[in-house]
Amino acid sequence: MDILHRELEDLIGEVAPTFIDLEQLERLVTEDDMLAFDGECTIHDGCRQIAA
Repeated sequence: MDILHRELEDLIGEVAPTFIDLEQLERLVTEDDMLAFDGECTIHDGCRQIAA
């Protein structure tokens, strides 16, 4: 199934390329979030520090 999915993505990418690079968008959003929280986000469970 993975091969079929990859092949389909490749075909769609050739016919209708994406307007937004999702990886770049994710990096920009993450950078923006880090700046908004002074480098430390406590809103999302995945961002919270694990107490020692």
